[in-house]
Amino acid sequence: MGFFDDLKAAAIEKLKEKVKEELAELGIDIDEGDADVAPEPEEIAAEEPPASPPVEVDAPVAEEEVRPVSAWSTPLNITTPSPPCPEDIAPSNNPTSSVSSFPSPDADTTFNEAVQKLWDLDARLTPNKDYKIDVQSSKKPYHKEDAADDPLFTYVKPAVFRIRPTFTTFVALLNNYSACTGEKEDVTEEELQENRAFLNEIMKTAPMKYCHQYCIAKGTYKGKEISASESEFKQILNSIWFEMYSRSERCNKDSSGFEHVFVGEVKNGQVSGFHNWIRFYLEEKRGNVDFRGYIKPKCRDSFTSETNDDDPILTLQFEWNGVEKFVGTSFIGVTPEFEMALYTMAFFSCDGDENIITLDAGCEKFDLKVNCHKYDRDTKVGSCYVEALAHYE
Repeated sequence: MGFFDDLKAAAIEKLKEKVKEELAELGIDIDEGDADVAPEPEEIAAEEPPASPPVEVDAPVAEEEVRPVSAWSTPLNITTPSPPCPEDIAPSNNPTSSVSSFPSPDADTTFNEAVQKLWDLDARLTPNKDYKIDVQSSKKPYHKEDAADDPLFTYVKPAVFRIRPTFTTFVALLNNYSACTGEKEDVTEEELQENRAFLNEIMKTAPMKYCHQYCIAKGTYKGKEISASESEFKQILNSIWFEMYSRSERCNKDSSGFEHVFVGEVKNGQVSGFHNWIRFYLEEKRGNVDFRGYIKPKCRDSFTSETNDDDPILTLQFEWNGVEKFVGTSFIGVTPEFEMALYTMAFFSCDGDENIITLDAGCEKFDLKVNCHKYDRDTKVGSCYVEALAHYE
């Protein structure tokens, strides 16, 4: 039995109860509001990549289609418009079969094309339905005034954290770290199990399936080609994201890629990392984050762009426990698997910070720079994040 296959049902139930209790302390009842929350699409069974290219399904999903339900939830009669993705197509009744409805990337697939495909595959939340934000006023990064009297997030539907297994297992990881670099992280067996549970869940999703195929086609790790084995790929993900390393000269093993990117750290009196919207929302609920306004987006040629409450990418300024983050760009409403897939692809195919892409988000487009910096002899994620260069319609 492999490292990722021996999680007991009792351990999963304990994780779910932990998340439920933690969110309840913030006034978030995850049993609330089932009838209005889009469930996570039914999982794609783990399977080795097919020998022949899969058939692409181009038919869009009808707006009123009822989306399949996660194994963690009871059947719900829910209608939510979403971009076409393989999970929107009803899987076979055979639980061992997989839904292969998206074309595999190859060596000629550009990073921009791959990121766009991830975006199209992602089962992200719907603004003003699954969550609501209030961007309030804009500011320049160097302006000291607080341009936002209220929190950024006004609402996130609580049942998201129960119905979506990747959200549940993601939240379980957020309290496993010390924010200050230079403080050794003591990783417990329970935390290791939580890491494995998260990787197991995200690898059932279309974005991470696509990410795996992209990394096979484009990447190497420690001088070897990326294995087609899902189990071996999860071992690699565990290594690059969760294995600890030293970010401070004062301490051994005080940081990891996941902690930096998704949880956030404080180093030399400044917030470092902290690029995830779920973490931001929960820290706002705790009273630890003070949203101070958004940074105005740039324009492209003669086009103007406005920042609105339904924008999926925002550049923010905020304070975390009294420590300022002058500029930070975050996706809003995306799934944990989308960001893990995006930054994993960047880790294996991009160098440094010269990866400029254009993301078509539907009614608007964003020019983004995808930054990826490696640590520990290029074997682990040091930092990954996006910068919004332009926003236009």
